[in-house]
Amino acid sequence: MSRPRTVQLIALLCCAGFVGAAATRIPSINEGRKELNIMGAESPHENAPPEFAFLIQAFGAFRGLITDIAFIRAEEYKNQGRFYDAMQLHKWICALQPHFPLVWEYAAWNMSWNISVTTYTPEERWNWVYNGVKLIRDQGIPFNPRAVNLYKQLAWTFNNKMGEVTDEFHYTYKCNWAWRMHLLLGPPPQPLSGVDLETLADELTAEADFGTFMAAARKTFVQNEKKRQDHAKLRWEEYRIRSLDEVTGTGEARKDAAFELAQQAALERIRRIDAAPEKLAEVYAEHPEARRMVAELRKLGIILSDDTLSEDAYWRSGGLAFTFFAPYRKLKEPTGTLDRVARRDPDAEPRAPGPGEQIDAILGVRAGNPAGEALVRWLQRKVLSNVYKLETAHMMRVIEDFGPVDWRVPDSQSLYWVTRGLVSAQETINEFGNDKTNTARIMFFSLRNLLLRNRIIFEPNPEAIHLSYLNVGRDLNFIEPMHQAYLKYGPLFDPKGGDRGEAGNTFRTGHINFLNEAIRLLYLSGREAEAGHYYSYLQNAYRTNAGGEPNPVFNKTLDDYVMDDFRYMMDNPGLRESRLALDGLMYNAYSELAGGDVTRYAHIVKRARELRTEFMKDKNTGRRMEDRISLKPFIDIQTDTLRRWLEMPSVVQFQAIKKVRLWRAVPLHLKWRVYDQVLPALQAECEAWDLDLAKAFPEPKDMDQYRQQHGDRFEEERQTEAETLPQTNE
Repeated sequence: MSRPRTVQLIALLCCAGFVGAAATRIPSINEGRKELNIMGAESPHENAPPEFAFLIQAFGAFRGLITDIAFIRAEEYKNQGRFYDAMQLHKWICALQPHFPLVWEYAAWNMSWNISVTTYTPEERWNWVYNGVKLIRDQGIPFNPRAVNLYKQLAWTFNNKMGEVTDEFHYTYKCNWAWRMHLLLGPPPQPLSGVDLETLADELTAEADFGTFMAAARKTFVQNEKKRQDHAKLRWEEYRIRSLDEVTGTGEARKDAAFELAQQAALERIRRIDAAPEKLAEVYAEHPEARRMVAELRKLGIILSDDTLSEDAYWRSGGLAFTFFAPYRKLKEPTGTLDRVARRDPDAEPRAPGPGEQIDAILGVRAGNPAGEALVRWLQRKVLSNVYKLETAHMMRVIEDFGPVDWRVPDSQSLYWVTRGLVSAQETINEFGNDKTNTARIMFFSLRNLLLRNRIIFEPNPEAIHLSYLNVGRDLNFIEPMHQAYLKYGPLFDPKGGDRGEAGNTFRTGHINFLNEAIRLLYLSGREAEAGHYYSYLQNAYRTNAGGEPNPVFNKTLDDYVMDDFRYMMDNPGLRESRLALDGLMYNAYSELAGGDVTRYAHIVKRARELRTEFMKDKNTGRRMEDRISLKPFIDIQTDTLRRWLEMPSVVQFQAIKKVRLWRAVPLHLKWRVYDQVLPALQAECEAWDLDLAKAFPEPKDMDQYRQQHGDRFEEERQTEAETLPQTNE
């Protein structure tokens, strides 16, 4: 009997010794966890809510075993399609292991990608996608502030699920996020832009003749050029053709005047919010009148206090989103297109003053009362921090590092969270060792989407946000940040490939293709100086191909390079390709016009006419009819594209509103040529979307006179192009 007891005693002593030896390794293990950013806090109980702390203490060492069993069961539920049951298990797992980043990452991914696609209404889809965002942002990251993969998962949801177009409800996600930021911040400041369509329409009316219309466009263009030159202090030598040493020697981003103005305006807006006091008492100290304003707002049911504000409280029916920011935003923004053209009862009694007028009377919004503005900025900072977990200091850093992002665009959030993750993980934007491939990929994707979609026009429909009007457009301010991203991150993957300012072999082709597109976009938009800058860089950095041989493609002038790029698409047989190219240009021109940028519309039309002229140089001489390759007169190309643009069915309301905006801005002589042909389609759309045809698509002035003089345009004898575009001094 004594022998077994001796064995047991020795085993117990050995076990105790092993446990003691293992305990000595805990400090080094924790240090390793810190270095890998997988330790959220020094103590698992730190900052834990009561229910989390209870589970941690109640199950103790058995939490790991229970978590494993729950994970296995959750996977079984997922494979069976029981996503809601799996989700409940994941919530328990998160409560059991709050400092294990993987459980938060997996649970959020399951919400945003798996459960969301099992629902079929826009509201349900958005709720599940956004629930995944909130799970990581509001709970996972606070428990694991150094877990960089949580930040990447959050950024990926904004970039891929919301920002891309692969999900059939992507428009719903974009509208819902835009609505949140639009209420809080409104549209970004625009120090340089095209003619504002709403102002133009009010000044000239929808029947303005083309000459007056383009004169207004030209006036705005001249004003913008003066802003650029005043800001740059006439330092246009920045755009001259530079030597290879100059291009590659400094490694610094080029700062052109237009980019700087937009960046500074965006930065200043957030800086003013960042400078706002954190406490109401500080606001009262600076602006004693604010105390009275808060008391009067309280009488309206608008409660302002220093208490922490949750997102649920902010968005409930009586929350600040609806009682304060919704009426405040109506005071600050012009009436939406839908409100102007929707059918209204002319006999309806005028409404009593709404909450917007009451707020204006208290805060002096329209009058610009400094105390009211200070109170609004205090509240904006509070909502950014409490509700959306956005730090204004890091928002400014994103603008400084990448450019003038519109915070209503999902990819602004992906850039914010991926870079904030790097900072929290004690890495930098230029040097990151934790999963650097995915880090660079998210940055590239975000910048690419901002280039394609950062310029938006958003007119919310509060009753059904997914039916709001949201029109996206290219933002050329993000050409330079995208270019710099190639130069920063390319060498991280291919350190030996960037000796002459290149992006390395990994990103070489992508960088060249991007520069080609950037040059074309800038050239077509009338920004030849900037196009020349990037073309100079392309000639110097990539003067040889991948095999080391001289690249003849870049051995030509800028004009020839761009024209040859289009001619390449128009080579014989060429007629079909040239028609497609010109149709594409004109379609983009009308999109710019509908989006409010008249100057870009004018420049694209000018380039399209030049391309047609170039194509037709040798194709209008005496040849046999069957051998003739000919394009229609340019006026017909314009008219045909406009007709297709307007006759395309609008499957959602925002497309119909986009047509309304275009019709308000399109030149009169083009309206004459298409009105009778497109009228049946426009009538059907107005019926479908409850719009007033006379307001949405008014008949052009002198239409009867045009009909008498011209009849059917398809029977007209073709004349030379009638349109004359404004000339520039660029």
